[in-house]
Amino acid sequence: MLFIMGAVGICNILAALILFVTINDVMVPVLLLASGVLLITGGYADKKARKRKPQKKS
Repeated sequence: MLFIMGAVGICNILAALILFVTINDVMVPVLLLASGVLLITGGYADKKARKRKPQKKS
């Protein structure tokens, strides 16, 4: 899950940087940047939570 969310988050950050240079409106790149950071943070938190909670075998 970390790899998927991290990849999408990095793509959002790259898109934000490109849009920040190309368009005059600042709101769109800032939202994409925040979304990317939150996706990466969420992926890391998910990885940490999965590691902490052991899997039950049935």
